[in-house]
Amino acid sequence: MKNLILRAAVLLLAGLSVPLGMAQETTKEQVRDYPPDFHQYNRNIVPEDFAPGGEPALPVRGTGANILIRDVVISNTDHNLKHTNTAPNSEPSIAINPKNPNEIDILAFTAGWGADAPVWHSKNGGALWSLDSTIPVPTGLGFQGCPCDQDPDYGQGGDLSAVFLDIDNNGGINAYSGSTDNPTSAGAWKWLVSGGVAVPTNHVLENADQPWLLVNADPKTKTQDDVYVAYDDFGGAPDMHVSAAPGSDPPNFTIDNIAGFSQGAINPGQRLAVDHSNGAVYTLFQQCPTTVNNCNNISADPKTIHWFLNRSTDGGKTWGLNGSKTGVVVAKGQSTQPTPKFGTVNALLGGVNHVTVDPNNSDVYVVFGNRDPKTKNNRLSIVRLTSNGKGGLTIGTPHFVTGQVQAALPSVAVAKNSAGTIGVLYTVFNGIDPKSHFPMYTAMLATSTDHGVTFAQNKLEKFLSPATDSGDPRQRVLGDYQQMKAVGNTFYGVFAGNGVPFGRPFSNIDPIFFKTTVTP
Repeated sequence: MKNLILRAAVLLLAGLSVPLGMAQETTKEQVRDYPPDFHQYNRNIVPEDFAPGGEPALPVRGTGANILIRDVVISNTDHNLKHTNTAPNSEPSIAINPKNPNEIDILAFTAGWGADAPVWHSKNGGALWSLDSTIPVPTGLGFQGCPCDQDPDYGQGGDLSAVFLDIDNNGGINAYSGSTDNPTSAGAWKWLVSGGVAVPTNHVLENADQPWLLVNADPKTKTQDDVYVAYDDFGGAPDMHVSAAPGSDPPNFTIDNIAGFSQGAINPGQRLAVDHSNGAVYTLFQQCPTTVNNCNNISADPKTIHWFLNRSTDGGKTWGLNGSKTGVVVAKGQSTQPTPKFGTVNALLGGVNHVTVDPNNSDVYVVFGNRDPKTKNNRLSIVRLTSNGKGGLTIGTPHFVTGQVQAALPSVAVAKNSAGTIGVLYTVFNGIDPKSHFPMYTAMLATSTDHGVTFAQNKLEKFLSPATDSGDPRQRVLGDYQQMKAVGNTFYGVFAGNGVPFGRPFSNIDPIFFKTTVTP
């Protein structure tokens, strides 16, 4: 109960009520993803939880790819957790130790600071998990309901870094980054401290939003790990910032530069990608140009979105792709965001996009929302960018990842096999179940072995939402994003799904882990 009270304080500190009073907000306040949706959406089981829309919730054995799928609440060292865990568990992110891929960590909206915050940890490749309350509040900060947005990643040396959105002692919203060589030990976490208080990652203070962290080898010193955090500064357009902490433990973000600008009545959805072969870092974000119809109206549907990509090749000191310091447009499309809500219960306040780098040849892949004007389905497309031989990138022809479905929450990665297999994790809204009247979703993994021209589709879970439309335009049962990464020939991912088909005695959103290894 204490954690719930603290998390409710997050909403009060932000000056927001639930349901949200949209008329009293500015456009920026409407589209930033802070504060998160910490509501506990759970309910009694209905028969349709096991067969939404008459279809089995889980893949039938012997069909499709060989994919390990585990609910981290059910496949847990605490066998009673399935009865006691009623947390939102939404917006999951993942990190895999490249030195020991059996060590995997997942962060989600499972609990806040008051006590130490939790991490879902596996020592055996994701077959069994523990829930360890071992992330201390950043040094010197009070217990004010976060961590809010959070994102972890391992470096090549086997240490874990993570960024957490938190409220400082003056009520400002900042990102704080720490590191550890043992995620299951609270005493092993380290924060950069000045004057007895943790130093924010963001150099532009008080208005940070949706931080995204990745670790990459330094462009010059290949054995050195540099930590990068992208964040949105909502004191600006909002401005797209990327901070860099070169070769420091705990991470010391001595570099912080603008990589572009967003605008319009959408969330920027800023995402990072790294090229481990040469140390390059990419940032992807979206604009809804204010010169285009509907971009100043949050309720307008659809909106015309421009996706921008930018790159740094010198450790974040300077940014510029194809001659532009603020990025180049790599895709355009119509999209339904942030309202009407995706599936009636999940406002898209994290964009509909993701980016990754092919470890085999440094090609870049961008996945983005692409609404079909005829069917009005919000499909996903992918575009491949290749070297132009002059230090820049050539933008290829987009291809659809999905069929005629309503899709969102994409995450893309590329395996290091000979085919350069592309994987795209995403979620489909299947309509309202006719019997239970709850929204139906399907988590999907699409794979391609021809550079994103065609895709094979694999169902991970079809599930019912534990809630219906609350009337809150910022309601997010699933969260703003989910994640998948590749280590070698294996994809590791986590999505927000319903725990009932895995053995939950009540309907609740859980972090659902999956992994699959592709042919070398």
